[in-house]
Amino acid sequence: MSENVDEVGAELRRAATRLYSRFRAERLEGEVTDAALLVLLVLDKQGQLNLTELASSVKVTLGSVSQTVRRLEQLEYVTKSRGLEDRRTVLFSLTEQGMAAVTASRQHRRDWLNGHLAELSPDELSTIAAAAPILLAIADS
Repeated sequence: MSENVDEVGAELRRAATRLYSRFRAERLEGEVTDAALLVLLVLDKQGQLNLTELASSVKVTLGSVSQTVRRLEQLEYVTKSRGLEDRRTVLFSLTEQGMAAVTASRQHRRDWLNGHLAELSPDELSTIAAAAPILLAIADS
């Protein structure tokens, strides 16, 4: 049993790593870096956040997220405002241009993956559909 688990684990790690790399490589021309895209995606999901919350959400240092947000501000993908309760707090949120970049990136990657899934046999697609919730449960544990 342990040997089988080791073999399956090795193949799964290899597949997940390669799929992740391919997925990240699928980018639109002129698309922002992965780090910047992650910040945009977090702001899209969570709404306005301060730098500390952003750094925590994307699991990078405060200095790193600060540089990323500054570049996104220059591109007019994010905007900053003062907090209502505490005017010292600086909050960042997506602009319409930032939202458009997030939407375009998601659509491009969705189209790439769906194109490959469409090439699978019905049995292969069923196997992936059955494995997806199990893999999500492992990822969320």
